[in-house]
Amino acid sequence: MKWLKDKSETNYELKHNDEVLLKMHFDYAMKGTKATCQSISESFTIEQENIWTTNTIIKENEVIIARTSTDKWYSSLSTLEVKGQKIKFRIRNNPLAEIIFFTKNEDDCILSCGLKVSKKSMTETVLSFGEALIQNPIKHYLLAICWYIFKPIAEDNASSDTLVILV
Repeated sequence: MKWLKDKSETNYELKHNDEVLLKMHFDYAMKGTKATCQSISESFTIEQENIWTTNTIIKENEVIIARTSTDKWYSSLSTLEVKGQKIKFRIRNNPLAEIIFFTKNEDDCILSCGLKVSKKSMTETVLSFGEALIQNPIKHYLLAICWYIFKPIAEDNASSDTLVILV
């Protein structure tokens, strides 16, 4: 599974083998960044809630279905609430930048995306997930918001057009 970008630098596809699981188009003309997402079964947008907060929202048909919030203003721990599920996430150094999504504690990881150094001393972005994500009905939202948040870090550090490698 990997994120690929096209020549426009604004369109990304998450592919598993030859199947496209998720498409994202980033619009940088607006205040903040807006991503239009299309999965096999859902169409939604991701954007900053407003210019005064770091909260991110997901909308379907202009209706907010998900929102991120920071647990404490000085904390790196945040919560994503989508369709009745609460998923925690944290941006951390492990030893390089990484975002991790979990339910109860960080050992209960659903999804993570982080920078790793390859054997050729090149920086790669690695996406890791387990059975908990595959079975989760909100997996497309989690994959999309993970990429929305982590993409700027990945682009600044990736060494090729293939941005994410599955572990």
